[in-house]
Amino acid sequence: MKWIKDQLVNSQLRKLLKKVSKKSQEVKIPSNIQTIGVLASSLEEYEEAKASIRTQWGLKVRIIAYFYTTEKVEVNEGINHTHFTWSGLPSAYFNEFLDEPLDFILVSASKLNPYMRYLLLRKQASFKVGFFSETNKPYLDLMLAFDPNKRLSENLNLVIQYLLKIKQAC
Repeated sequence: MKWIKDQLVNSQLRKLLKKVSKKSQEVKIPSNIQTIGVLASSLEEYEEAKASIRTQWGLKVRIIAYFYTTEKVEVNEGINHTHFTWSGLPSAYFNEFLDEPLDFILVSASKLNPYMRYLLLRKQASFKVGFFSETNKPYLDLMLAFDPNKRLSENLNLVIQYLLKIKQAC
């Protein structure tokens, strides 16, 4: 059953990607960061991304975060294929993420699965940042190469620092 949903989500993703690529999206660097979205491909990445954000902004920002898991979801922020409908669309579980305006989205994975890519593409945010990979190209506005000699938290801090430097320059 998961395989069928995978195919349906991939189909919806291709449709949405065609629509988005036809529109010219304006990229705006947020001037006052208050709400940040996080998409991670594991619980560990999720926790490190939240810690990096808290290190930079403390409790001054609101974080709406999700991570993908293949196991049964016991944490509110964990998602899997069961949170998508049989037509390949996100369920009401994602209403908060999709409806709330986010200043930017931090993607902590260099390879996102189709479910996370669909959410990233569907969510309108001012700015989307993460690590460079061919699969992330159509989805992110700012990408940095992931340095395998550094821990994930160090790489995430670099992404955040570059975002802040760009924000200051603009």
